[in-house]
Parts: sequence; C-alpha cells; structure tokens
Amino acid sequence: MHEVEVRLTGWKIADAMAELRRWLDHHQCTPVNFNLSRAKNRVLIVSIQFNEANMAEAFRRDFGG
Repeated sequence: MHEVEVRLTGWKIADAMAELRRWLDHHQCTPVNFNLSRAKNRVLIVSIQFNEANMAEAFRRDFGG
C-alpha cells in the first residue's frame, strides 16, 4: 500500500470532498483508505492509501503533497 498525506490550506470540507471525489472518479480509482481531518489555521489534512504507486504519486502531484 502507498499512503499520501496532503494539507489543503483554506479549503472548506465540502469543497475538498467534492474535488477529491472528482479526482478519484476521473482517475477511476478507489482508495484503500481515506481520512480527512481539520488542523489549526483552516488546514485540512487528507490521508489516503492507494494500492498502486502510480496513483499515489499522481495524487501527491495534483494536490501538492
């Protein structure tokens, strides 16, 4: 498994969920595990696990992780 953690600053939870869902659907990808939590200063922490290394790397690249 390949885990990626990214921090999204200034995003609303609903907007983040919609954008993450669009990305996953576009890449026809179902993550193994997915967690979204809020940190200080309006930062959302997205932790997601993929079976494929190439999907993890693409997600990291596209969301700045």
